[in-house]
Amino acid sequence: MTEQNIARAAAAELKHQYESLLDTYATTPALSVMDRELATVAALAPIGSKGVSRLAAHMHAALDAGATQQTIVEGLATMSQASGTPTSVNAIAVAAKVFAERDDKQVSTEAERVWVEGDAPGGSPQERSERAQKTILEVYPAGPTDETYTAISTLAPHFWRDVIGVFYNDLFLHPGTSIKYRELFVMSTYVAVNSTPLQIIWHTNGALNTGWTRQEVAEIFTHLALDIGITNAMTALRYGKQVFDQRDERGTAKPHEPQTVNTGRGRPDARFEKGSAALAQLNPEGLPRGEGWDVAEEYAPGLHRLAVGHLYGDLLARDGLDDRAKHLALISAVTAQGGVTEQLAFHIEAALNAGVTREDIVETITLMAAVGGFVRAGDAIETAETVFTRRDAAGLSN
Repeated sequence: MTEQNIARAAAAELKHQYESLLDTYATTPALSVMDRELATVAALAPIGSKGVSRLAAHMHAALDAGATQQTIVEGLATMSQASGTPTSVNAIAVAAKVFAERDDKQVSTEAERVWVEGDAPGGSPQERSERAQKTILEVYPAGPTDETYTAISTLAPHFWRDVIGVFYNDLFLHPGTSIKYRELFVMSTYVAVNSTPLQIIWHTNGALNTGWTRQEVAEIFTHLALDIGITNAMTALRYGKQVFDQRDERGTAKPHEPQTVNTGRGRPDARFEKGSAALAQLNPEGLPRGEGWDVAEEYAPGLHRLAVGHLYGDLLARDGLDDRAKHLALISAVTAQGGVTEQLAFHIEAALNAGVTREDIVETITLMAAVGGFVRAGDAIETAETVFTRRDAAGLSN
């Protein structure tokens, strides 16, 4: 087989895997088709040019499922504060082409073209800021409490005034879609970029306060896993569980939050059983509590089965690379992605238990510094050192 044919075959296989995994693990009646597609649009847009090839298809799917053109545009405009103005501008340009294509092909509906005219409430910068502050208190009445925002309002009040004026007045109060769907866009964007835990926590609170249930939030994370990576989805779920617990402790949970839909996922399949057996060999001590696996098992069974079945039942069992190369590839990817410490530590533990040497792990992380940056590489080295020290104390050196 030629090199070109190998690449084409791999691309076809990836497409087939994606569609199969989506149907098996990431599609559930607990989340409507329209909501799944809008969340996907919000997650792909921050990727920029890498996501454009699939962005249009998901916009079409969202519109076919009942979304309006204005909801997409307003959602993309709102997420600009999360992903940056350029990604929103580029995504809205893609949306314009999608709308024109639908009109040309006469597949657009009158309902999707409904457009609410008008603008957000105006006034002086101070008036807009005060109105935005009221929006914040309504959407996030109980937090999260964090010194970050106190620091900004104290040290840079002009910056805080302008930021909240644009975001929570000009964007959030602009006609065209509900704050509930703005929160879907912003939360999905932060989950995709996975750079600021506080913002994931903040907007998960906002999503729950504006009508999303805990199950829907967990299913959004599950659905996005195939587009943003299992690591990012598991990280978001861990932060989501923190939000659920905080709201229970504070007594601020909304009556609609615990509402659930029977997902009917059935029994774990052979892929999951194979992955569970592989995990048991790689980590005889069991999955670390709090790392995300136990949370997924409880709140997002589809994500749990995807992580175990696909990663450990399918991918690590493939031929073509030896086990050492597979584990080092995982460590390199999680490091470059900036995965949370617990997840990286888990993969380092699994690699060591599979016979990978400490020297190979350190060299892999060091090499990755040129791609993911020295900050992430430095954090990863510290994580590796912690794992090595723990194993030495437990007599597990290899």
